[in-house]
Amino acid sequence: MTCASSHCSWQTLIFIIIGLGLAIASALYQNGAQRVYLLGRRREVLEKAVNDLQSNAPRESHSTGILHALPCDVTDLSSVKAAAKTIKNDIGYVDVLINNAGVIGPKNGADIYKAESIQQLSDTMVSGWDGWQSAMAINTQSVIGVSATFLPLLEAANTRRGWTPGKVTGTGNARARDTSISSQNGIDADDDRMAHIITVASVASYMRWVSAGLAYNASKAAAAHLGKMMATFLSEWGIRSNIVCPGPYPSDMTAGLNPVYGTNQIPQGRMGGIKDISGLMLFLVGKGGAYVNGTTQLTDGGRVSVFPAVY
Repeated sequence: MTCASSHCSWQTLIFIIIGLGLAIASALYQNGAQRVYLLGRRREVLEKAVNDLQSNAPRESHSTGILHALPCDVTDLSSVKAAAKTIKNDIGYVDVLINNAGVIGPKNGADIYKAESIQQLSDTMVSGWDGWQSAMAINTQSVIGVSATFLPLLEAANTRRGWTPGKVTGTGNARARDTSISSQNGIDADDDRMAHIITVASVASYMRWVSAGLAYNASKAAAAHLGKMMATFLSEWGIRSNIVCPGPYPSDMTAGLNPVYGTNQIPQGRMGGIKDISGLMLFLVGKGGAYVNGTTQLTDGGRVSVFPAVY
């Protein structure tokens, strides 16, 4: 999926994607992102993703050196800091950080609704209890650990765009911008995008119906709320924060599920596709998304509309 509009312009941007957001990485790569770092635990998986994207995703300009695989354990703060140091030494700044790490955790969702006795329900609720810790660490805690670690690089991106760094407070006191600095870095004067954190949560963040499991809903709800909180306390620092909540999309998590849905499940009748998530993400990180901050973007085919939810 490509965009030629002046409202797009991803050519000057450096992206960090936590986890294997291959559809997102492919869209950014095809649309001319200056550099995209893929961070995850397994080097061989990351390198395969880079090779596949370079081989299969069309891009007009020379494709090597754009995509970078960088092993990193998001549950280990020292590992995250090491990755940030590598990127600092490599390029020195990050325009967009995409928190996309995720695991399902204990799968007790379906069994909760099959329980025939109170004891059976009790046992089901705590099945896979040991899996809660990793689900919360990956789906929730990593959002803060990764975001905090990359804040200096996000601020560095703002500085090269001409924005005054540091904390700016007070009614009527807007953050100053020197467009001569942005011009020196090949950035248009009307491109007033600020550094951006996008946290990929889930439609499960808002659903009262248990899908995969209690830990998944809870951890993703917490991740979405952290994204909202960051939008508030980072506002004085010139860093945006938005949340994306996908419904069912093809992935390792949804492998084996029937891809056809009734109107009482997903009104659109299908899983999400590459164009669905790519279009949304390209808008958010493009020039047209510069005025979007502190929002939750659902891409779920209407799923949250037909289930008990808190959205």
